[in-house]
Amino acid sequence: MEAEETELERRVLAHARILRTLIRFLADDRPDILTRLQTAFGAGHNIGEYEQDFSSTEQYGAVFLRSIEREIQQKNCGH
Repeated sequence: MEAEETELERRVLAHARILRTLIRFLADDRPDILTRLQTAFGAGHNIGEYEQDFSSTEQYGAVFLRSIEREIQQKNCGH
């Protein structure tokens, strides 16, 4: 992997971690926030949708939101 790709990957991962944390904080006061975010990632056609290794924005969004839900559940269970 080239240095630019590695740097970009680290930046994206850092942004994802920040977003997850912010959404968890918001969910403490507004539990409906996850439902609202899930609604925002509705189905639709994406360019490249039929490519072999294609993952849609909605798929990435759903995985991201599920990871936040798991973190909230773990926090609430005391893990």
